[in-house]
Amino acid sequence: MPRTITSSMLHGGPLRIWSALTDPDHRRAWSPLVFLDDPSRLGDTECTFAIQGITRPIRTPARIDRFDKPHAFAWSCGIPYLFTLEGRYELAGDDGGTRLTHSCTLRGALSLPFAAMMLRRLRSLMVESDDRLATYLRWRVGQPARAINRQRVPFRCRRKAR
Repeated sequence: MPRTITSSMLHGGPLRIWSALTDPDHRRAWSPLVFLDDPSRLGDTECTFAIQGITRPIRTPARIDRFDKPHAFAWSCGIPYLFTLEGRYELAGDDGGTRLTHSCTLRGALSLPFAAMMLRRLRSLMVESDDRLATYLRWRVGQPARAINRQRVPFRCRRKAR
């Protein structure tokens, strides 16, 4: 089973990073490698991902395999026993910083032939995705907390200060 692993140290506690990984609105903001429709519970869901050279995103059934708040989150998609992509995030740390270990594993009969073509590109996409997550988390820390029901006033509707 071919596998690639990345590891990075992120600012913030595991719970903050956990919510960025599992909340659909947070996931949409940092654009992960695979977008899961409902990553907030164990069980079946759908996922969307893009392949370079194909104009439309691909949708496929997926499954949330592990949901151990705030320590581990894992999902898988594909055709069982033929070709399956498994993604796993593991968090370790405290409020001062969290180590994120992100791994992708290819399983099934076609995993070895595809691994030769995909593994290097998959690793670069994982690093890119992890960098977007780190950037998003740094941005979130700099943002003031807003009330839940507060609405933003569009820029074009604001008055100029006198």
